Amino acid sequence: MNEALLAPPERQAMNEAAPFVFAPPQGILSGRPKGAELLDALMRHMLETPDDTVTPLDFSSVSFVDVSCADEMLNKLLLRLRSGELGRRFVFLRNANMSVRETIEAVMQLRDLAVLMDDSGNAMLLGALKRPMQEALDVLVERKCATSAEVSSALDKNVNIVCNRLNALQRMGLVCRQRDGSVSGGGRQYFYVSIL
Repeated sequence: MNEALLAPPERQAMNEAAPFVFAPPQGILSGRPKGAELLDALMRHMLETPDDTVTPLDFSSVSFVDVSCADEMLNKLLLRLRSGELGRRFVFLRNANMSVRETIEAVMQLRDLAVLMDDSGNAMLLGALKRPMQEALDVLVERKCATSAEVSSALDKNVNIVCNRLNALQRMGLVCRQRDGSVSGGGRQYFYVSIL
């Protein structure tokens, strides 16, 4: 294999933390109090993981979640992630049935947020994301790791525009920006890693 095609050791995939598994009685998550309780448990779980780690939120035991619970839990979690309160930690969804997906999609659209979901090995976006941002995210999800120049080349777009899009995706918690320690000289070189 051509060594030039391999990412340098500093450019590795995100570390995956132990999943947070929802295990509600009768498979139902309902109400703001339950959402607040789950948010507290999620925060504790995530703060036990190191930076640059992605935590799967596993909905395999959930048959139904209502809008109030999803809003209280996921909306507030994503806002805390965006604010930097949780450092460089990330989340994605896993094993959500169609009903759960639809509820989360509605909450994400309502709150102008987005979250990635592992859909049988494929990355799926739930929520609001403009097309230019989606294009940059798609390239990164496919490549797993790339610089803004590499994404710019793939999209045939100006590197400054692409860099702005990637930085916005990083602030949204959809990608992780890391400094490339292998670059010598005075400049800073960053690369972006897909969280899924």
